[in-house]
Amino acid sequence: MHYCLECGQPVAPGVNLFSRRIYGVTLCIKDQIMIAESGATGLAVDLYLALKSREFPVVLEYFNGYKHIAIALPGKLYIEINGAFYNDCNQLMSDLSRTIYSQEKNIPTIVIPDSMLEQPASFAHAVNEISKACRMMLKKPLITGMGQLISRVQLQ
Repeated sequence: MHYCLECGQPVAPGVNLFSRRIYGVTLCIKDQIMIAESGATGLAVDLYLALKSREFPVVLEYFNGYKHIAIALPGKLYIEINGAFYNDCNQLMSDLSRTIYSQEKNIPTIVIPDSMLEQPASFAHAVNEISKACRMMLKKPLITGMGQLISRVQLQ
């Protein structure tokens, strides 16, 4: 039996075969549609699925209250993938504003050029490095309203 990487539901053999052919992982029809309709680039989807395969609770096309983030570890880390058009002056000013907004919320942003994700070796390197960042951010303690430090392990 195959299970959806996203929701954990059982996936029929034909759906699994199609999903693996298109996405490289097992996804149910509902989650295939969600990804297809997300507006995310192919490279963002590939990176997202690689991180999900490593069991990180990332979200594709996450809205942070200011804009959509390509991939997010909500409340902890933002991952943006930039193409060549991001060198435009207006885009650079917009990116600066977005980065400042994230910093005000104490959420680091990793910006990756899409060219780094186009080759298998550099894609694998990016996944490994971002996985380190995800692990680090998931270990970071949370602060409650009462000022107590509660780690992720203690919350479970």
